[in-house]
Amino acid sequence: MAETEGEPEVGFELKERAMDEAPVGIVISDPDREGNPLIYVNEAFEDVTGYPREEVLGRNCRFLQGEETAPETVAEMAEAIDAAEPVSVEVLNYRADGEAFWNEVTIAPLRDDDGEVTNFVGFQDDVTARKEAELEVERRKRDLEHLVGRINGLLKDVTETLMRSTSREEDVRGVTERIAAADPYVFAWFGELDLVAETIVPSAWAGEGGSVEGIEIGVDADDPTARAFDARAFRTADVEGSACAGRVPDARSMAAVPVAYRDTVYGVLTVYADGRDAFDERETVVMEALGRTVGTALNARESRRALTADNVVELEFEASGPGLFFVDLSERTRRRLEYRGSVNREGEGLSMFFTTDARPSRMVDSAADLPEVERAVLVSGDEESNLFEFRIAEGSVVADLAERGVRTRSLVAEDGVGRVALEFPTEIDSREIANLVRDRVPGSELVTYRERERPATTEGEFVARLEDRLTDRQVTALQKAYLGGYYDPNRSTTGDELAESMDISRATFHQHLRAAERKLIGELFDEVPDW
Repeated sequence: MAETEGEPEVGFELKERAMDEAPVGIVISDPDREGNPLIYVNEAFEDVTGYPREEVLGRNCRFLQGEETAPETVAEMAEAIDAAEPVSVEVLNYRADGEAFWNEVTIAPLRDDDGEVTNFVGFQDDVTARKEAELEVERRKRDLEHLVGRINGLLKDVTETLMRSTSREEDVRGVTERIAAADPYVFAWFGELDLVAETIVPSAWAGEGGSVEGIEIGVDADDPTARAFDARAFRTADVEGSACAGRVPDARSMAAVPVAYRDTVYGVLTVYADGRDAFDERETVVMEALGRTVGTALNARESRRALTADNVVELEFEASGPGLFFVDLSERTRRRLEYRGSVNREGEGLSMFFTTDARPSRMVDSAADLPEVERAVLVSGDEESNLFEFRIAEGSVVADLAERGVRTRSLVAEDGVGRVALEFPTEIDSREIANLVRDRVPGSELVTYRERERPATTEGEFVARLEDRLTDRQVTALQKAYLGGYYDPNRSTTGDELAESMDISRATFHQHLRAAERKLIGELFDEVPDW
């Protein structure tokens, strides 16, 4: 072929130098010789493969193949060579030291002027970094598809279990059984908070292990279950050293996930596996999804129950030491105080009424030293029992409880030891109320926790409805008259005394009292309550 006029001539030596110094591996083979051996390799080939030129000339390129080389890729190259056609593949080859690498191989036939194939030229480029990145993307995609399928399957089974159950007990038992039966898990248990003991205790368990009955884990303990509950976050650990280490002999790793809905934690699901690295990033996704699913289901059940029944929580504390004014007063006066009721007047604060056998002067003097009491007033009394009204300062623990919707059922104190019974709707966080009392009253201890169902219309609701019809003064007049013995057969207090306790005239007091009595009688006859 003639040189194009004006173009410089490229000599053979320049072409050979370009091939020798090319940044990709270049080989040339001779198909006329047996086995189509290599007759040329450049320096880049030596660098990529680690084989020196003298070891590869005269050999077929098959020496680069190894155990993990894909047969179908080798067959594709062989077919192209047999057909004298170009081909480009990515093949797993091996360097001289045995290290595997991804080789992008392009093979093309070289023809003479008559079109006959005289040689094959091959270009080889190490694409290991790119190929491994692509394979990692594919692996993550497969893992994600597998994970999504596994999550969907497990959540579907758990959801069906929750839908079939008829109680919370069936919920947690069914969930633990289903999870314990799924790979790679071997055991599972569901722990709930014992508010009195401040411990997490098992309520259901299943799988290849012994009973966990009797296990108690303090909420502040250095244990994965306790840490998950306290932090409201997924936690993993080795089984050794955990509270249930001896109960699940085949387990090597464990994970704990809080079962929660919004700010409410219903418990902790603790799961065990027989592999030490079972709870990896993928399992974290599975477990956290389970925690949310079960928490949502339990919340839905609790919400349905709240709609069909009037449930309340009752907490009972025993208290000693400073923190509750009536306990302090019982210690100072060495007398018994018993709660009789309260009035929470807008703009005036909370007033609480107590009966006591303490002398009036001593009670007033003792109350004057307590920051929680703004004023102590004798409402009525005799030699055996006196009724006192205590005006409670803002920020006191009893005032804070009242603002949170907590009803005081009973308060009794004697010789510096008190008993406090509180009641509130299930919508209020029991642990928050318990912690508030514990924090504000250092010597307090929760001794009773229970939930109960109230009648459809409760006494408290009737009183609340009545109080909506009464003014603050009418409520105060009626309550002081009743608690002060004004209605007793042998009247122990007079209208003058009650009026004086309210800082109003006798006529005004009777005006408030008569109005309150009229509304009370009207409430009774116009709408009879269910209680």
